Amino acid sequence: MKKVILLLFSLLVAVSVMAQTNILRVSGVVTDSASGNPAANYPVHIDIDSASGGFIYHHEVHTMPNGFYADSIFFAAGYIPTGIVRVSTWDCMQHLRIGNFAFGPGNLIITKDFLICTGPPPPPCHADFYPVFSPPPSLSVHFINTSVGINGPWQWSFGDGTSSGLFDPFHVYATSGLYHVTLTMGDSLNGGCFSYESHEVMVGDSTGGGCHAEFSWNCDSNNTVTTIHFNNLTLGQGFTWNWSFGDSTFSADYNPTHTYAHPGDFHVCLTITRSNPACQDVECKEVHVGPPPPPPCASWFSHVPDWLLIHFDGHMPPNHPAAYSWNFGDGTTGNGEHVDHTYSAPGLYAVTLTTVTQDSMQCSWTSTQQIPVWDSTDFHHVSGHVFTGNTPLTFGMVMIFSVDTMPNTPPFFAFDLIHPMGEYLFPAVPNGNYVIWAMPFDSAGQYLPTFFGDKIHWEQATIIHLGQPQNPYDIHLVHAISMNAGQGGINGHVNTQGLKSTQVDQITMLLSDETGEPIGFRRVNTSGGFDFSGVAFGTYYLKPELPNTTSDVVKVVLSASKPVAVVNMTMNGKSILGISENSIVESFTAYPNPIQDALNLSINVVSPATGTVEILTMTGQAIAREAFTLTKGANQVEMNVSNLNHGIYLLKISSPDGIRIVQKLVK
Repeated sequence: MKKVILLLFSLLVAVSVMAQTNILRVSGVVTDSASGNPAANYPVHIDIDSASGGFIYHHEVHTMPNGFYADSIFFAAGYIPTGIVRVSTWDCMQHLRIGNFAFGPGNLIITKDFLICTGPPPPPCHADFYPVFSPPPSLSVHFINTSVGINGPWQWSFGDGTSSGLFDPFHVYATSGLYHVTLTMGDSLNGGCFSYESHEVMVGDSTGGGCHAEFSWNCDSNNTVTTIHFNNLTLGQGFTWNWSFGDSTFSADYNPTHTYAHPGDFHVCLTITRSNPACQDVECKEVHVGPPPPPPCASWFSHVPDWLLIHFDGHMPPNHPAAYSWNFGDGTTGNGEHVDHTYSAPGLYAVTLTTVTQDSMQCSWTSTQQIPVWDSTDFHHVSGHVFTGNTPLTFGMVMIFSVDTMPNTPPFFAFDLIHPMGEYLFPAVPNGNYVIWAMPFDSAGQYLPTFFGDKIHWEQATIIHLGQPQNPYDIHLVHAISMNAGQGGINGHVNTQGLKSTQVDQITMLLSDETGEPIGFRRVNTSGGFDFSGVAFGTYYLKPELPNTTSDVVKVVLSASKPVAVVNMTMNGKSILGISENSIVESFTAYPNPIQDALNLSINVVSPATGTVEILTMTGQAIAREAFTLTKGANQVEMNVSNLNHGIYLLKISSPDGIRIVQKLVK
């Protein structure tokens, strides 16, 4: 009898195992990294787009009180596809944490634990400061650190070859002049964040007896309501000072502190007077005293696509009740903080969220986003690895840009944070042609942003073609040569009028030495600014990189007489044009593109120039070359390209005068 029972038990176990072989099980635990406690009711996303059989699955599960989550995916009897299951969740910093796992017959148990921050996001870290000058003739400057995230460490570069690690350092300069001061900070208690800020600081009277009043102000750290510190930024010697605080009180101090009787807006004026040489100047500013005005009732929304089904989530500041109204852009509407909407067809829809706070203010806020909606067919996995030498990159991101996509599909862009072993994955990329761009987050490191094909310029990138993906698309970051340190600096701004706000910080500034060898890069910040500080004197070339966008190469010369160069650039259609003392090109257009039998070049220069126009293959082989002579103003150059085969080429225009233009051509 005992043998019979054991036999029956064995049969039941076997049947149970057989019944479970067609089930993919995904589970794990989500833990709060700050407290070590389990994260309850926390969303986790399970996504599958199998490599065989066309199996598609997207599901959101939530953790139980003990932080455990689980999901079971059932396959038809006798059918087990192979593919990748992607398990992901968002942390409190709005970083997507991802695990990618292969599955198939015999491999149907997936476990992924997350250790993430789950509460409110920690305060940001942002470096900032302002100088307070001592009365002339002193060359002492007190640098006031106003950074957000005050745990440090701090590193100051005063622009004269000296530095400091203090929070609010005093520094005495040896001579008057313009100095490029940089504060670099980390935050040891805030996830290892990093930030830096640079300002041009004029020390002493280097204006040749100029006369210009200037001041700034800041609130007192103890009495932030009504006490204001005024900072005299006037240059020069021999002045007397007269402050009018806008409340019928006055002062003759150099850097006065004033306490107002009540909050409000006050018209403050500084008058400077000097008898030899005689001059007088007045500077007036509106100074707000008291607590800042309440923030606007700004709301925003996020979305999670599930092909034609989109999950929308409205967001307001914590504990701020509001009514949520949606317009989905297809003639339908909805209400609620969290809504699901199914579109009838793929397309690009303008979705609008309107919120009205449920309080006495009844504050209203409206925001709109263009939401791409796709069907599940004609989409592909794109994956690969990123390496620094033979080592996987662990701190960076990968972006994919469409060169062209399938009809009726909007331009495609996506990014993925680098995973622990250098992997990246884009799970749903539509048919079309693309470039892939890997970017390390360490702009002070030895490696540069690099396109697939191991090129640093997008015009030379290898284009991938979907839908026949040839994974993996591995990228080996290009190594930069060493940048010599010095007292020079290059900074500037990209006019972002022609760019979407989401594209601005995708621009990367590449810096090369006088031989054209790349030596470093900086990501343009969200306001369009960039900065290279601590650079040795010499000749450099600066080129912005943004896929599908041509750009000027700007020549920069740094010397003891001109240690800092300012380069401003403007987005113009599909090109970024440089404007500096060393750029002679005002505008440039190559047309038509795609080309036929003739290529026309329209180039406007500020001075005469001679140079060469070349057409290169994507491997760099020159197959056509013509010399040109340009006169000041507008010029037209025509090239016969009837003998070119169909394909993709590079147009290169260069001259000894500093013209360097590279653009992709299609025939």
